[in-house]
Amino acid sequence: MVLFRLERTLKYKAKPGRGVDQLRSQLLLLMDGIERLATATVPLHVAHYEGWVDLRRRVGAAQRKSDLRRAEDPVDAVVCAYVALYAQRRPEGVTIYGDPATGCIVTPSLPTRRP
Repeated sequence: MVLFRLERTLKYKAKPGRGVDQLRSQLLLLMDGIERLATATVPLHVAHYEGWVDLRRRVGAAQRKSDLRRAEDPVDAVVCAYVALYAQRRPEGVTIYGDPATGCIVTPSLPTRRP
């Protein structure tokens, strides 16, 4: 989760042993991170978009894992679209794994550590 400067990945995908409360809180943390992109070098403004507000409301009110699963795809789509925008506007800030001609994954680059 380089975009959000997190030390570990968010556990918002349903897996055995993860309860609805944990999944909801993790998905809301991801949504918080997306909203903070409004002040990023490559900004993304979602917080006042009606569809986003409704999605956040549904996630916050979710009582079942199935409710959260329905919200995962739109949130993931926003992240993917943002990475594409970021790659276009800051190509020097991404790492490409694979070959663009045959298939690849594009991700924001990890920050470099200085000694």
